[in-house]
Amino acid sequence: MPLFFICFIVFVLWFRVKMNRNKSDSTAENDAFWERETQANFARSKDISTLSYLTVPDGVLPFSESLEDEQEAYLENEVKKCLEKKMINLSGYTNTDLKEQYGVANLEELSAYDQNFLLFIRNLSIWGKYLYEKNDFARSKQIMEYSLSIESDISSVYTTLGHIYAAEGNLQKINDLISHAENSTAALKESIVRQLQLCKLE
Repeated sequence: MPLFFICFIVFVLWFRVKMNRNKSDSTAENDAFWERETQANFARSKDISTLSYLTVPDGVLPFSESLEDEQEAYLENEVKKCLEKKMINLSGYTNTDLKEQYGVANLEELSAYDQNFLLFIRNLSIWGKYLYEKNDFARSKQIMEYSLSIESDISSVYTTLGHIYAAEGNLQKINDLISHAENSTAALKESIVRQLQLCKLE
């Protein structure tokens, strides 16, 4: 029997064993997930009033007392509306995690608070970028630095700050941003790091 044919048969057998093993592993993981999900659906509800909800102290964000720029006034108002709602960052939790820890009865409420947080950081990034494009670097920097402090993972927050630090000639701040991005859970962190590296060349 030709050596090539023997090798081909061995490969086919190995491949089938590998596929069956992967299928078995996948089935086990799937079963474990649904078992955990079932148990989470019966978890007892807990008090969620003492969780670490986001509070924004007065003076942290650079709101203007009067604005002639209608677009800027609109963006500020969108941020202010977010401040009227309860917010919490739950990006590190799955729905199953939340049900296990706080009970299924609290899932909808907690999800709403998490959505409020996501809308808040989104509105902050839009406002901050708008001010940057108006060359209002000081206020833009204040907004974007605060956004990072509350764990915003929006790429424009990083890149806008990168451009501002480059304009200030502060390469160390850009390096700090790069380290922050590398250690973050941002979905686009590799792209963010590349853009920040380019900021150092400005």
